[in-house]
Amino acid sequence: MVQIQDNQQGGETLSKYLSPLGVWALAFGCAVGWGAFVMPGTTFLPIAGPWGSVIGLMIGAVIMLIIGLSYRFLMQRYPDAGGSYTYATKVLGSDHGFLCAWMLMLTYAAIIWANSTALSLLVRYLFGDIFCFGFSYRIAGYTVYMGEVLLSVAILALASLICIAGKRFSVVIQIIGAVLLFGCITACFIAVTIHRGGLSRLVPAFSAQGAPTDQILTIVVLAPWAFIGFESISHSAGEFRFSAKKSLPVIIIALFTGALAYAMLTLCASMSVPDGFRSWTEYIGELSSFEGIQGLPTFHAAQDAMGPVGIVTLGIAAFCGVLTGLIGNMIALSRLIYRMSSDKMLPKGFDKLNRRGVPARAVLCIAAVSVIIPLLGRTAIGWIVDVTTIGATIVYAYISICAFMLGKREKKVSAIIYGAIGALISMIFAVFYLLPNIRSQSELAAESYMILILWSVIGMIVFRFLMKRDTTRRFGKSMVVWIILFCLILLVSVSWINRITLDTSKNTAVELRTVHTELAGQAGLAPDNESVMETNRFISDSFIGFADNVRQNIFIFAGLLLGSLALIFSIFTIIKKREQVIEAERLIAEENSKAKSTFLSNMSHDIRTPMNAITGYTALALKEENVPESVRIYLEKIDASGKHLLSLINDILDMSRIESGKMELDPAPADLIEVLEETCHIFDLQMESKSLNFTVDHSGITDRYVICDKNRINRILLNLISNAYKFTPSGGTVSVVIHQILSYHSETTFELIVSDTGIGMSPEFAEHIFDAFERERSRTVNNIQGTGLGMAITKNFVDMMGGKILVQTEQDKGTTFTIRMTFPLASEEDVRQLVAPDEKETIDFSGIRILLAEDNPINSEIATMILTQEGFLVETAENGKIAVEMIEEHDAGYFDVILMDIQMPVMNGYDASKAIRALPDERSQIPIIAITANTFEDDRREALEVGMNAHVAKPFNPEELMATLAECIKK
Repeated sequence: MVQIQDNQQGGETLSKYLSPLGVWALAFGCAVGWGAFVMPGTTFLPIAGPWGSVIGLMIGAVIMLIIGLSYRFLMQRYPDAGGSYTYATKVLGSDHGFLCAWMLMLTYAAIIWANSTALSLLVRYLFGDIFCFGFSYRIAGYTVYMGEVLLSVAILALASLICIAGKRFSVVIQIIGAVLLFGCITACFIAVTIHRGGLSRLVPAFSAQGAPTDQILTIVVLAPWAFIGFESISHSAGEFRFSAKKSLPVIIIALFTGALAYAMLTLCASMSVPDGFRSWTEYIGELSSFEGIQGLPTFHAAQDAMGPVGIVTLGIAAFCGVLTGLIGNMIALSRLIYRMSSDKMLPKGFDKLNRRGVPARAVLCIAAVSVIIPLLGRTAIGWIVDVTTIGATIVYAYISICAFMLGKREKKVSAIIYGAIGALISMIFAVFYLLPNIRSQSELAAESYMILILWSVIGMIVFRFLMKRDTTRRFGKSMVVWIILFCLILLVSVSWINRITLDTSKNTAVELRTVHTELAGQAGLAPDNESVMETNRFISDSFIGFADNVRQNIFIFAGLLLGSLALIFSIFTIIKKREQVIEAERLIAEENSKAKSTFLSNMSHDIRTPMNAITGYTALALKEENVPESVRIYLEKIDASGKHLLSLINDILDMSRIESGKMELDPAPADLIEVLEETCHIFDLQMESKSLNFTVDHSGITDRYVICDKNRINRILLNLISNAYKFTPSGGTVSVVIHQILSYHSETTFELIVSDTGIGMSPEFAEHIFDAFERERSRTVNNIQGTGLGMAITKNFVDMMGGKILVQTEQDKGTTFTIRMTFPLASEEDVRQLVAPDEKETIDFSGIRILLAEDNPINSEIATMILTQEGFLVETAENGKIAVEMIEEHDAGYFDVILMDIQMPVMNGYDASKAIRALPDERSQIPIIAITANTFEDDRREALEVGMNAHVAKPFNPEELMATLAECIKK
């Protein structure tokens, strides 16, 4: 077994103080409250009789024990505050944890309210109207007296003070109260049994309502109500002084002492029958007509057997039942609030402990809310208390499911079994309470259903608030939770409508029968006249039939709605899974893209560094005098191969930038004819050497000045003409034609056609000509160098410009590419203004001092030689730190410009540039040019952001470098 210790995240940690006896007192005191003294006469005996009630209570205790096994299993894994809320959160997620906690809060709070107001009810029965004084009013047929309100507030205050006074003090009071509760009930039971001559005279054994098995089942269904609170110890699991594994005997003892307490009081109530009644059935049937002691069969039995001592004994038990119920549930609810506050589901502050180690703020909050409740009257409180059964059933289902799920994870068969059984039982209970007419005793008042609906809706509102403020993304991960809550609201609404319909029909039928009987009496017919009685029966049957018809339609509607909801949820689940797959694929694609970009960046840098040496030394060698012609030819071929290799690298990097969406256009005014001529002239000598008939026609252009990306158009032309050149045999034809086909306001559409009489393409390959890395496989093509990226890059550039590209080809006859692009028009003046700054002046670099920061000795040597030949004075630094120190050591004006590599040891070029720009005097303004193998657009942008003036890519073109130096020095 793997034990998981969950460390508290907020507030202080609760200390361990509970012994097994203290844990039993909490569980037993919460499970047995005021209801044990009232329910035997009002509920148990009327529906199941003495033995049916006892058997049903014992079976109910066994069922609760199955759920208790799940609690024990989860307490072992998560020994911390919060109980059911903590388990649902840890196993199923925060959404389920919130729903579980929301139901628990109402459940425990309602039990606290029920116990506090029950005291005044018991006092009415035992001592009459002693507290019926002060201001009074009626709510839902119940008269509320200020005296009784004060009594309820007093017992609440007492319980709160006991809880705040200290954990050890409160548990001692709880133990004393629980022992007195069970002891006094046992004493009374023994006295009544002896007084009545044993249990043999308990006749009839069952009620007259239905078969004995049905009666027992009806009591079993009440088990969640009867034993709710036994699980409250789970909220204090982190305060056990013993292993949670040893909690099972405590749970067993608590459940069966609780069942015995209910059973003994039920048997007492059925044994002591007042004079004038032949059996308990007659007595219980007339119970509503009694007041005082005889209105409470349990107290009447104690008085009958023991006299005033019996009243005092059972009165002590009843008081202890109320007090232990209050203390136990306050402790459980305060630990739940404490944990939820620690998890930031409730306001901060409730997770604070006082100096006695008690979450006093949580206890005071419970008390503050509870003192308002007695003002609502006992009837209204009864509606709230009835809701606790459904709340407890939902919580028990959650706990069983948690045990089942955790058992599956740990491959613990026993947990899987009792978890599954507990979940099934809880769902059966839920059906009994949520679907009317299965058992009439399981039906709640219409007001109770409405309270549950409102509580569920408020829960949704609170959850929305929490989710809106959720920065850790704990919530919103389980749609099932809100389907469950919606179904709960729907089923409860159906039950509410059903109950309202039934009650209204019955009341209307009674009113009509009364009116009919009065009218018949005025006509001289007696109430027992057969015609009058037949009409009254017809009225009752008609309204009952009407109510049944409405209820059937409600059930059909609810069924259709639930079925539709299930279908919608199924569709939503499929959509959600697809979105998750798409999101996973997107994340993988992003990771792959990042990895690819990193790889290409590193590859580019690592290849460009030695390429810089190759092209640099080749350029230097070609400048040497007296180089043998054969060597010069070799050097020229090396230079050409190096440039070709560099173009391949650029193609790959361009394609990568295009795929990642980082490639951007740079539109500016340009002369389209000039762009065309400049590009085409590059191929004049090559075409001539291959004996190709090369023609360029731009006579169809009338609007030559446009706004476009000159470099991208140049690249498109280079790719298309280069391909035509490579794939056209000697003696063939290559033609370039451009003309404008449409002018509209300030835009013109141009058509560019590049055709050749070359080898053409197969139809199969023509379909993939624009795919990256695609090349046709043939003996002729295999001898021609290329990456298969040129046309893919061309297609993407055309797409970026909003144009279209078409290809027509036939093997051995040639290929024609047609491109259509639309550009905004510009003026000749715009173009001239843009070109004017580029006109370069001849600058004498003699005496200009350069600081060259370069860690690679070969690159440093090449750059130094090239710069020296141009007249520069060059000083070098091996890394950025040395470069900064050299700047600091010399006066302003000593260095005129800095050439800064980026990737260097000790301090990189970015950090070195920041340090130089941070200098306090004129030295901070020295021009800095990045000269680096990091050539991505992001690298250029970052260089400018750290204060560099320009960016030159390695392997550098000496002319480009000199032009950049001239511009920076001139500025």
